[in-house]
Amino acid sequence: MGALIPFVLGLLLGVALTLFLIRKGQGDQRDLTAPPRPAPRPMVHVGDERISDDEILDLICQNRKIEAIKLMREKTGLGLAEAKDAVEALERGMR
Repeated sequence: MGALIPFVLGLLLGVALTLFLIRKGQGDQRDLTAPPRPAPRPMVHVGDERISDDEILDLICQNRKIEAIKLMREKTGLGLAEAKDAVEALERGMR
């Protein structure tokens, strides 16, 4: 009988804690079956500066887009996808 009371109290405390955690976490649930959201597209701005380097614009005008992307990466430190998006945005802005 002496061990029954702590067992019952522990069981009730465990159930109460479980219910509390379930209710607390209900607002944080995500739909894991939904497709992932696409990453936001980077802008042409890097830091506080707008990219308007004449060399990059000249390469775009000469249809040398790969070289323009390489130069954009060298000058800004952007990754490949971000530099490509930035060069394409500059290209669209020139039209």
